[in-house]
Amino acid sequence: MPKNTTWIKGKPSPYQLRQIPHFPDWHNLIVWDAFFNNLAAGTMIITALAWAFGSQVFAALLPVALTTAFCLVIIDLVVLICDLGDSARFINSLRVLRFTSPLSVGVWGLVSFSSFAFIAAVLSWIAVSSSTVGLCYYVLYTLIRVFTVLAVIGAIVVICYKGVVFSCTSQPGVKNARWLPPFMVSDSLLMGLSVYIILALCFSSGPAAAFLIIPYIFLVCARCLTFALLWGDVKTRARLVRATENRLVGWILYIVGGILAIILAFCGVGGLLLAALIALACGVMERYWLIGLTHPAPLRPEAEE
Repeated sequence: MPKNTTWIKGKPSPYQLRQIPHFPDWHNLIVWDAFFNNLAAGTMIITALAWAFGSQVFAALLPVALTTAFCLVIIDLVVLICDLGDSARFINSLRVLRFTSPLSVGVWGLVSFSSFAFIAAVLSWIAVSSSTVGLCYYVLYTLIRVFTVLAVIGAIVVICYKGVVFSCTSQPGVKNARWLPPFMVSDSLLMGLSVYIILALCFSSGPAAAFLIIPYIFLVCARCLTFALLWGDVKTRARLVRATENRLVGWILYIVGGILAIILAFCGVGGLLLAALIALACGVMERYWLIGLTHPAPLRPEAEE
């Protein structure tokens, strides 16, 4: 450190002109953790909403969608444990629920989400494969509704937790990203809807998937808007770290993932399927770009002033 360490108002201190000594080892695993975390939670919420507001159209998709959400959250748990490298921390976090501990809240949210989604999926397959009538029918479907709602509550906690944790971290580039939670919520719902569209096209009829076009367009617009607001929070760091990639990310997100995806959604079954795949691909790209903002980069005083 220089001898003159006086902090002068309006001028960067010598400490500010240096990078932090230890950067997080955030590379591939943390990107896929964020992706599968948001994808699983978004799929669960969209599944519940589709069943609640279009049960006659989407009832047949319930077992498949619940099973898909459960599998996605299990993948996320495996990736998260591998990323942290200490599975004992998860076991310890389950002993006591501490609302002031981000790790405790996140672990309880993920475990609750996965547990309730598993029970709801099993019950839904039982309902499909059996010919229950009368009282047994109403009891079974009441239990499905109860555990689906509980799984959705866990999924909401998971989405909000991930966005808040990233935006509250002390790492450069994301610590002041106030619009990161809204962006991750809208993007999670869009990716979840994309998974649901794929399931509807594979396991249901074309008309069922057609009901999802308008929600898809709405969520694409919401993601583009929240990404633009997020860019306002991170543009200083992005221009420093991703000087040659920001424009490409913007073009892909707004042109390919926005305008082109919306046009494809109206181009029949094949176009709607391609639009859903584009949304998922953009989700991976966004997270690689965002996590990349925390990587070391030469610090210029004029970029921070």
